[in-house]
This record gives sequence, structure tokens and C-alpha cells, in this order.
Amino acid sequence: MSLLTKIRILFSEDRQFRSFMLLCIFTLFNFCLIGVRLHYLDFDLASIQSSEDLFSLRGTTTFLFLIWNLFLAWIPYWVSLAVAPSYERSKSPLLTGGLLFVWLLFLPNAPYLLTDLIHLRMRAPIPFWYDLMLLISFAWTGLLLGIISLYEVHRFIAWQWSKLAGWMIVIICVILSGLGVYIGRFLRWNSWDILTHPLELMEDLYYILVTPQTFAGSGSIVIFAAFFLLSYLTFFSFSEKKFK
Repeated sequence: MSLLTKIRILFSEDRQFRSFMLLCIFTLFNFCLIGVRLHYLDFDLASIQSSEDLFSLRGTTTFLFLIWNLFLAWIPYWVSLAVAPSYERSKSPLLTGGLLFVWLLFLPNAPYLLTDLIHLRMRAPIPFWYDLMLLISFAWTGLLLGIISLYEVHRFIAWQWSKLAGWMIVIICVILSGLGVYIGRFLRWNSWDILTHPLELMEDLYYILVTPQTFAGSGSIVIFAAFFLLSYLTFFSFSEKKFK
């Protein structure tokens, strides 16, 4: 049995397998772009001896932070693929609800990669066009991961409840993703801070929710959410299998 055949068994549909392979190709392409960039910088990978060394090099000079951000973007994708199979096996609303909560918690990490374009500037000896394409490639891959994972959850909700419920979940999740991108980029919170610093995070969220008219970031949340929604609707309009 070939490796591809073994991987194919993990997916319930050919559509999911094709999407996975394309996402892997995009991810590999991104890693290659980072590798070429490090070569331009004469960066010695052998100098990384520990995870602490790697963490210390996640600055905008090496762009290695993009790999970490892309890893976080893969999490909601994998969780979304596990929702339907786990429900079919267990029929447990508690387990399914837990998976959906984890998925929603990490979902903003996917469109968050779009905001990494903020790091674009001339950095000799790297050509400006090269960094532009590198950031766009990572951003596009992250957006695809977010859209596809949202599609998987949308299908699950629509099949288990109704089309209306599915679209309501899409709208809610898109809005929350816009909020998540904002608090990640500008307030510098991470997905796991809801467990490690829940009170501080809730204070910031409370301020945003009770003072939307004076909150300076409300415009960015709306724009992030609107772009994510329009991207999803574009993807959905071309999907080969519509919900019944």
C-alpha cells in the first residue's frame, strides 16, 4: 500500500483528500520560500540547537514566525475534519461541542495570517518583490485553511440541523473570527490565553462589547469579518457539492 493510499484512508471523501494535498503543497511551497530567504541571509540552520534557539529567531528578520503562525492555522482545519466522524462514532453532544469550541478558539489563527502583510518593507539583501510574494503565499494558505475548515463545520451543522442553522453558525463564526484577528494582532492575545489569562482577556473583551461606539478597533473587526465572509461565499459558490 502506497503512502498516498494510506493517507487517503484518513479522509471520508475524495474532496477532502484533494483539498488536503493542495494545502500540503502550498505549505511545502511556503517552507521553500522561507528556506530560499534564509539562504539569501546566509543563515546557518545548524546554529539552531534547541527550541529556545528557534523561538529567539522568530523575528521579522528571518520570518520564521510565519511557520509558527501557519502551524496554528492548521489546527482548526484538522479539528474541523474530526467533528463529523467523532459525532458519527460517539453520538455525544458533549464531545462534539468540545471539538467545535476548540475549532472556534483556533479559527481566527487562519485568517490572522493576512495581517502578517503588515511586516512588508524593504529588507536588504532580500528583494522587495520576494518578501511580498512570501507574505502573500502564507496569507493565502492561512485563508484557505480557514475557509475549508469553516466549510466542513458548515456542512456538519447543515446536515445535523438545517441550512438556516448552518448559515447562522457561519455568520457568527466569521464575526468572532474578525474579533479574534483584532485581539490577536493589536491586543496581542493568543488562542490559549483563554486558559492561561482568562480574567485579563475577558476584561478586554468586555470593554470591546460594552463600548463599541467608542472602540477604535471596531472598524478593523468589521472589515476583517467582511473580507473573511466574502472569501467564504466565493469559495462556497464554486463548491462542487451543495448542501441538501
